[in-house]
Amino acid sequence: MASGMASFAQLELIRELWREVHGQAVCNDAGLTGWIRKWFKLEHMRFLTAADAPKVIAALKAIKARPAKAKAA
Repeated sequence: MASGMASFAQLELIRELWREVHGQAVCNDAGLTGWIRKWFKLEHMRFLTAADAPKVIAALKAIKARPAKAKAA
């Protein structure tokens, strides 16, 4: 890990939260990369800094905490 970059543990937590948010058994890295690109203006997770990783984690936790939308009957 380069100095100042997100740790392996942080990156794995981000992947785990992404799986939980989307109900997936395996992380869809393409989808996660697209989301990071859109909201954090980074081309890939590997460019996350140690300072930015908690922001991504907090955002995913906030998404996860949202109530599920009611299904239309």
